[in-house]
Amino acid sequence: MIDYVPGKLSWFEENQPREGKSADETWIGDVADADVPTCDLTARVGDVRRRTSDWDTCVVVGPERVVLGLLRKAELEGDPNATAEQAMRSGPKTFRPNVTLEELLKSMRDHDIQTNSLVTTGEGKLLGVISRADAEATLAHDAAAEPPPGS
Repeated sequence: MIDYVPGKLSWFEENQPREGKSADETWIGDVADADVPTCDLTARVGDVRRRTSDWDTCVVVGPERVVLGLLRKAELEGDPNATAEQAMRSGPKTFRPNVTLEELLKSMRDHDIQTNSLVTTGEGKLLGVISRADAEATLAHDAAAEPPPGS
């Protein structure tokens, strides 16, 4: 039998404070928007649509905010009487909070992802979302704020 003891990587995957070199990097957990709308499996799409009119995404979560699925614009514009469970996209792609902005953007570009990406812990608990536009803007801002080499 192997007794698993969480280590440094598990600490980072829970979006815990860090120090040293890792504290100098911008990770997506640092900038993810935690205010993303959520709903449970039994929520009606019509109710979710009214509640999330400023968003094109609603994350379907279970107990402890574990991600179960995703309602994007197409699903939110669907049958208002359908439940989130019936309409959701199951098993959406997620990223851990210790992924750097550069890594996230490479993945988004490689897979032509234009929308929000979910940020979750290693246990699948929702931490927030980050859009490609926000990731690119944050990375550009960070690059502009860095001192030139040799200064």
